[in-house]
Amino acid sequence: MSRPDSDPFYAVPAHLQEKPDGTVLRSRHLPADALAEPAPAQVWQLLYKTRDNAGRATATAGTLLIPMAPWAGAGPRPLVSYQPPADGLATFCAPSYTLRAGSLISDTTIGQAAFDRGQVADAVRRGWSVMVPDYEGPRSEFLGAAAAAHGVLDGIRAARAFRPASVDRRAPIGLWGYSGGGFATASAAQKQSRYAPELKISGIVEGGVPADLNAALKATSGQVFSSWMPFGLAALRNAYPQAHVDRYLNASARGYMDAVAHGCAGDAVASGPHGVRLEQFEAWPGSVTEGSFHRFARGSSPVGFGGTPTAPVYMYHGTADELLPVGAARELASHYRAGGAHVVLVEHEGQTHGSEQTYGVAGAVAFLNRHLSEPPHGDLPR
Repeated sequence: MSRPDSDPFYAVPAHLQEKPDGTVLRSRHLPADALAEPAPAQVWQLLYKTRDNAGRATATAGTLLIPMAPWAGAGPRPLVSYQPPADGLATFCAPSYTLRAGSLISDTTIGQAAFDRGQVADAVRRGWSVMVPDYEGPRSEFLGAAAAAHGVLDGIRAARAFRPASVDRRAPIGLWGYSGGGFATASAAQKQSRYAPELKISGIVEGGVPADLNAALKATSGQVFSSWMPFGLAALRNAYPQAHVDRYLNASARGYMDAVAHGCAGDAVASGPHGVRLEQFEAWPGSVTEGSFHRFARGSSPVGFGGTPTAPVYMYHGTADELLPVGAARELASHYRAGGAHVVLVEHEGQTHGSEQTYGVAGAVAFLNRHLSEPPHGDLPR
């Protein structure tokens, strides 16, 4: 199986600017055994028009699964956009590849990929149609909030417009993601009313969300997971070239960033550095922990870039999360409530970032089942 960079299916067509966002540009039906964990569904890959982090026209892929079994619930079959934590600075980290790649993925990435494959298959067994977008786009803009929002929302548009799948226009829509996928879900939820107001979302689930990137950098500083720092900084440099992230960092930090700038998070975290403090990366004292970089990172975070979800939100987070402090999730929930959103924040005592991903599934599924049980009202034509 070819990696996306060498697969013609993923090639971004020319002259996209005039096409509506979410337009299906290319499609291919996958055989039943194409997924590394088969699901009882018809499966397509779609290439659709979207926008990058700077708002420029581009295209990205998504995997659409339609259950084989008839829908037995009330109303139309729901559509769930599931955002895995792709966390990648290369296209081979993208979900459309990892859902299929199986043993081709490195050992440090395969555990996460296997979890997400299982979640997608389980969602199909619940009777939901599932869209899994490559929300980071062809430039792998991890931590690019606008790119993620566009990729998710245009993926939903593409799924609804793709005639062979017969997704009902009245189908309830759910969003779900954990960790990096939670970042993409929050981005889409907060930007949906401005970017895709015709989509009526029924329920939103954000698990282990990176609500404040500054808090994440501070939390990982000096500990065994400090290798997240150069990866996260490299991601911000890639997604926001106009921010000139390099100028805030010393030569050692830039070297670490360059070393992980073309791979997936799992490999980057495994390769180190471990135990390094954020202050050791600074070009001058406070260059990253204070001032303009600090303001930039907050403005690139869900707590800082604004917008209020238009549907009920369920957030789940481990109180012992060593990567993404629960305090930032509490702040984000407060922002949502201040904007008028209905939010349930569930904190699971003693759960770490890794354990909460599994521990929180039952509550997430129960919330989605409840809010997807009825079709949305007032869905607008497009």
